[in-house]
Amino acid sequence: MKHTISNRRTAINDIEVYVFAWPSKGGVIILEHTEGIDFEFLGLDPVNPPPTRLQNQAEEDVFCQRLLLLGAKWWDSEIRWRFLKAADERDEATIEALEEETEPAPTMRERRWVSVGWPTGGGLWVAEFDTTLWEIEEEHNIVPEDTARLRLARTMDERCQVLKEHLGGRYYEDISEYEGYAFLNSWNATEQGEVGPLLKKNV
Repeated sequence: MKHTISNRRTAINDIEVYVFAWPSKGGVIILEHTEGIDFEFLGLDPVNPPPTRLQNQAEEDVFCQRLLLLGAKWWDSEIRWRFLKAADERDEATIEALEEETEPAPTMRERRWVSVGWPTGGGLWVAEFDTTLWEIEEEHNIVPEDTARLRLARTMDERCQVLKEHLGGRYYEDISEYEGYAFLNSWNATEQGEVGPLLKKNV
């Protein structure tokens, strides 16, 4: 399976918006279900989203770290992300590869649903759940059916309120306190991918 080469920043389809970042360590960081609040947090123009990444790698790494703060996932490669997206959509060939173990099963970090809010008063709110991607690992902690209520939040503070009052979010005074499965504070520690090496690409 060949790796894809990409330098895109955003992708938009009829369902959702994706934001991509390309760390110097390799792999790709992707935020799915991106909303206007996230664009504001990232300093991106929501009316004319940037199509491509920053050419300066040091500046791109700064953006990568900012994107991780929103609960984005750090994938080994874009092709790994695409593979598990296909699995989530029950693609027959992809499911067969997982069943026959010719491709690694999704890790807990890869399968995790995460939403993060940064209130103006400081600290952060995090809600995270297991998903039905491939096999359920935490039957007591499956992603709720009403997570779309987050789209109603007009500000980051309102998002935090939704996370707290409706999605069982947990508050942390500092990101260093977080010990969940998201990649929130993984920038310094990450040297290896979830199931293999972090694929490096040329800009």
